Amino acid sequence: MGDGTTADSAAAGAGRPVTLTDVRLGAHDGFDRIVFEVAGEGSAGWQVGWVDEPRAQGSGAPVEVPGQAFLGITLTNVALPGDEEAGAVRWQGPERQGIADATVLEELVADTLFEGAYSFFAGTDRRRPFAVGTANSPQRIVVDVLAEDPATPAALTQRCESPAGFSLAYPQGWSANPGETVAACTRFAPDPFTVPPNTDARVGAVTARVEQAPFQQVAGPGPGDELSRRATTVGGRSAVRVERVSVGEGLWPAGVRATSYVVDLGGGAEAPRTLVVDTVGLPQFDYARNVGVLDRMVETLSFGDP
Repeated sequence: MGDGTTADSAAAGAGRPVTLTDVRLGAHDGFDRIVFEVAGEGSAGWQVGWVDEPRAQGSGAPVEVPGQAFLGITLTNVALPGDEEAGAVRWQGPERQGIADATVLEELVADTLFEGAYSFFAGTDRRRPFAVGTANSPQRIVVDVLAEDPATPAALTQRCESPAGFSLAYPQGWSANPGETVAACTRFAPDPFTVPPNTDARVGAVTARVEQAPFQQVAGPGPGDELSRRATTVGGRSAVRVERVSVGEGLWPAGVRATSYVVDLGGGAEAPRTLVVDTVGLPQFDYARNVGVLDRMVETLSFGDP
């Protein structure tokens, strides 16, 4: 799940609405966990973030939640009662849950299922870092609320320029490829590494590449299920941030998540160029940490002539 942050987390559901079948809590060393189990052929989405005042969906009425801070958790793409897929048994409470050995969680309060969105509020002593992720077999959305603040991320004290026409900073202590096998400053990792020749082996925790294709084509639908998409700008250029999960087609096995920034470098119809900077959740990588590194590195991007 990674260290977590206090930033909002959101992902879109996909396919047929799913049925919420179970909600349970767990106390662990250093964090408390909330698990939402769902059933169905589709996937649930979520919107998680701290709220100033818990209020019910639809009516806007106050919701009584113990604690000094309130983490709002809304599951999306949830089937309404009576619309469940065959064999799915809908969760029916309890409305309030707590655990005796909890470190930070005082109580989880269920609100309402309204227009396909099921909302909950977790009461804690203060706003703390949290992390949101998924698990499969069965499908689960997992929210961890951390007891301690995460370690301060390594400063982006190093910078390099790629011959492809961009430069960016990367964390202190990390390594970048020198350009012997592939273009310089296109592979970054926390440990020293070598890029093997004539292979697609993933050796960079964060990688950057320029594709000779139009931005709209590269930024369009790709292999796997799309979890989230956000339009943004990078260095004054149009860009999108996309998170996907593999379904077993292409390079990665099913269930592998990847976060990518796709940046329009222009070039016109005759010589279009698009920059892709990404990280992939393969077993050898700390995906949650690397997504945070990716987000910070992309903020430092600047562009020149290739």
